[in-house]
Amino acid sequence: MNWPEKADALANSISKSVLHSQTMEKIEASTGSLGVACSGGSDSLAALLLTFAHFPEIRSRLTVLHFNHLLRGEASEKDAVFVEEVAKGLGLSFVDGSWDDRDVTIPISEARARKARHAFFDKFVNEKNGALIISGHQREDILETLMLRIARASNLKGLSAPKPVSEFAYGKTMVRPLLTLSKAALKTSLAEAAIPWREDASNSDSGFDRNRLRNEVIPVWQEATQFDLGGAASQVRAFLEEADDAVEYLLSGSAYPSASSYDVRLPEILGPRAVLRRWLQLWISSQELDGSISASAVNEVLDRLGDSGQGRWSAGNGFIRVNGRRILFEKISPPDAPRIEHFSLNPEEKLTLPSGAVFGSQWIQSDDELLKDLKKGKYSEKTTVLIDCDSIEHDSFIIRYWQPGDRYQPLNAPGNRKLQDLFVDRKIPKEERNKIPVVTTTDSLILWCPGLPVNHFVRVTEKTKEILQLTYTFLH
Repeated sequence: MNWPEKADALANSISKSVLHSQTMEKIEASTGSLGVACSGGSDSLAALLLTFAHFPEIRSRLTVLHFNHLLRGEASEKDAVFVEEVAKGLGLSFVDGSWDDRDVTIPISEARARKARHAFFDKFVNEKNGALIISGHQREDILETLMLRIARASNLKGLSAPKPVSEFAYGKTMVRPLLTLSKAALKTSLAEAAIPWREDASNSDSGFDRNRLRNEVIPVWQEATQFDLGGAASQVRAFLEEADDAVEYLLSGSAYPSASSYDVRLPEILGPRAVLRRWLQLWISSQELDGSISASAVNEVLDRLGDSGQGRWSAGNGFIRVNGRRILFEKISPPDAPRIEHFSLNPEEKLTLPSGAVFGSQWIQSDDELLKDLKKGKYSEKTTVLIDCDSIEHDSFIIRYWQPGDRYQPLNAPGNRKLQDLFVDRKIPKEERNKIPVVTTTDSLILWCPGLPVNHFVRVTEKTKEILQLTYTFLH
């Protein structure tokens, strides 16, 4: 097949002017290496062919990147062969990778697959000392991502994804030129140009959240409304990005003090709450308190910052204190508490705390026997719990020590309870409480405190697809 000819045919159908303008500017301004992530599917193949046709000046710097997840046997191998043939037909460099180190005993999740794929892209970026990666995300990806992020109560930055251009500190820039186009339009243009592509049969498996939205929820919603959901989501995402940029712009002015000082005073005229929230988040990070203060506590701090507001909240190895327009972090060092801020625990890894305690995590497969064991209480809440990861961010977790004010909803409990009250119920001595670790998500949702029940919100049920087993071993 004459692939350069096919690329020109597709470019005649989809002009450069309809691609996202921000991405066009970024590609045209690039001077270094570029990679096109191509799975062989309609979206990524269209991104590759259009990049080739519309940007002839970058071809010598362009590499086709294909990652084989090794999830569909012979079909996955045929995908790789197809993409390599396209790359060679276009006269472009080709780099492939595969998920060779995957533990086949652990159930597959969207998050694990994405992490492996991006590790492959990051390796390419590092080898090139920085690179721009072009992906085939299209308009429907915006709607699906927005719905997933809403379900997870994401912040403004999270709700504005996927952005046309995403820049990372270590030299990687992701651009998504097809965000202005629908999947149907892309497939129609490919078909009219007689361009073949690979279909991923796993996209019809509604066992994953994104597929379930795509296959079952969105079609029903679209049928029930007169509006174009894909187009509407695209506009909403752009509005959210504008709002996020506005917050960054307002924060970059002189209205707010540096977030690096442990003791600061806000100006007489406070800006919008969104700007104050972003500044507070930056200040919390500058004090190395990420993961040690809950989202509800952050809201309380925001409510109190003002002329006469006062309050104190535990965070890390100290307290955040508000007195009017003054906010500061007071460090304390209890003699019986380990002197740490927090640690990160990634799935399928082990973490040893300074105390000698060891946390472990591994993906496990759900089956009838496992569910029976759960119902019979065969897992000790002191040493082992199972986490339903379907609805939480789980690329990594935070391990920190208990702080006064911590609360969560224990398994089968009617509502939230303070950890301190649970310690009293379990007759845990006061001198031992500061040594008790807590596992939270990166956005501060408490999942488990060894010796107490798992959070009811992440309990494993018959519908759970992704199960993570957390273990805790303490050597006395």
